[in-house]
Amino acid sequence: MIRPISAFGTRLRPAALFAALSLVSAAPVAHSQMVLCENGQCLPAISTMTYFNRPAYKLTDGKTEAIIVPQIGRIMSFGKVGGPNLLWNSASSQSSGSGWQNYGGDKNWLAPQSWWKTFHGTDGWPPDPAHDGQPHAVEVISGGKLQMTSPLSPTGIRFIRTLYFDDKGQFVIEQTARKEKGGMVRASIWSITQTAPGDAVFLPMNPQSPYKNGYYKIGKWSESHRTEAVAPNLLRIVPASAGGGSKIGLDSPVSALASVRDGMAFVQKSALPKGQYPDGADGAGFPVEFYVNGDPKTYYYELELLGPLHNFVNGSKWTHTVRWSLHDLPSKDALSSEVGAAVGKLLLGG
Repeated sequence: MIRPISAFGTRLRPAALFAALSLVSAAPVAHSQMVLCENGQCLPAISTMTYFNRPAYKLTDGKTEAIIVPQIGRIMSFGKVGGPNLLWNSASSQSSGSGWQNYGGDKNWLAPQSWWKTFHGTDGWPPDPAHDGQPHAVEVISGGKLQMTSPLSPTGIRFIRTLYFDDKGQFVIEQTARKEKGGMVRASIWSITQTAPGDAVFLPMNPQSPYKNGYYKIGKWSESHRTEAVAPNLLRIVPASAGGGSKIGLDSPVSALASVRDGMAFVQKSALPKGQYPDGADGAGFPVEFYVNGDPKTYYYELELLGPLHNFVNGSKWTHTVRWSLHDLPSKDALSSEVGAAVGKLLLGG
């Protein structure tokens, strides 16, 4: 059974929150779920469940739902209630040669990756296990929120992620890095979301970017990915399942990006505080990055939003909040001008 926890932080009788639901522990199944709704408005609710044999929490506002697995410190599922999971999940949890396991879903790292040897002693790979892979503590807090806390990293930094649906229907991920031990560390909070392949990805561009074509190739960028500007401030990519990994960074004027699939846009946004961002030139770092894993056996995208570099000293903390939302588009043709215009408006406003 899925066990109801709370709505707006108030413990309610199970019958008032959820219908009895069957549970399959080997894999998640879509359940019809009774959330408290009136006049189209639904209370956020949290329930426990099992997701691929691991204890998990489901958050929902009755329209959209997310599944969080504290044992691996990741958000593993996101989508409309009764709809497909928009996040990529690995078909296997086998360890790679480095000992790291790519489960899929969404997680946090510290950026830039080129400084990882200083951060936690690995030369660019694998990630810090305290932030990615080790079990996280979890707590249900007031307001229909779930809080997930990482172990302490060798950097002396701990991640605290507070997850909830706001009154606009956005899924909010408040990502706080807190320095508790050791010397000063200069780093950025890096949000990485592995998504199932879609029809196209849209990224906002800086029309005055110092980079050729408005983006920078971080390592190699496969020519099989159809990459074109559909407006002076909007880049559209139609990725291909070919070759290995490909990545680009953008000195975007806003911190946002969208993956489009079957006539729906999965939008991610965050604030864009002043400061130096990772990976790029001084004054032209990258708050937005996009990666394609082109291996046909493990084909997925990574939507990546980064905060500015921050000097973490003991007792200090920094929060990088990312908001997810789903939007129906005027057409299922991701290459149409009307879809480009609609997504551009979602990302850039106007």
